[in-house]
Amino acid sequence: MTNIEDASTIQQFNDLTAAKPHRPFSFSRILAITLNTLTELTRLKVFYVLLVFALLLIGSSIFMAQFSFQQEFQILKDVSLGAISIFTSLLAIVATARLLPQDIEDRTVYTILAKPVPRFEYVLGKITGVLLLLAISTLVMSAAFLLVLYLREQAVIHVTLRQMAGAPPEQIADALRAIRSSALNVDILPGIVIIYLKACLLAALTLFVSTFATTNIFTIVVMAFVYFIGHLQATAREYWLQEHSSGLLTRVFLAF
Repeated sequence: MTNIEDASTIQQFNDLTAAKPHRPFSFSRILAITLNTLTELTRLKVFYVLLVFALLLIGSSIFMAQFSFQQEFQILKDVSLGAISIFTSLLAIVATARLLPQDIEDRTVYTILAKPVPRFEYVLGKITGVLLLLAISTLVMSAAFLLVLYLREQAVIHVTLRQMAGAPPEQIADALRAIRSSALNVDILPGIVIIYLKACLLAALTLFVSTFATTNIFTIVVMAFVYFIGHLQATAREYWLQEHSSGLLTRVFLAF
């Protein structure tokens, strides 16, 4: 961040908090820090990543034509939700890891805390800005995913109607019902929400690690290990339970 950008950030914070008496807790101060954090993070190349992800998502439907529509929709959902999960998790770790070290390096944190602003308001504003960016990113990628899924659904319906032109109406209705139930359904929404909550948890853990980490690289490496351990622990637990005849106490311990 340049000196001009630092001055702009501090000026925005001053404008939002000026002429207001100091209070132990202030939503306006948290909002100011949140908006400044969101502005700083949007200067990253995250939107280019989202654009590339959307283009890859749209192009991925071309490679699904060799499967039946049930397999095609399932693969499209798995690939798309997996990509959303990876991108949001990566964004949560990389974006959060640089927040505190960058402010300390630019000395912006000293100006903000000298207002005075309580430290918990500063940290809360920072993490809220990250969570807001994650929410926007998740919504954009989810919209692209649902659009591609809808377009593929309409293409499959068009092909099915053409192939079943002389079939009885009941058979056509059953086929269309099966296609729609395999494509867009309400089961997708809980998966997207869980992906967002996982990214929020990673962002919170990353912010915690960055408070005592010496470098951004150290924070990112630690959180990468946490990410992989979190994904592999279920597999390791199942393997242990299958390979070892554990007692009741061990099974209860591994269940948690």
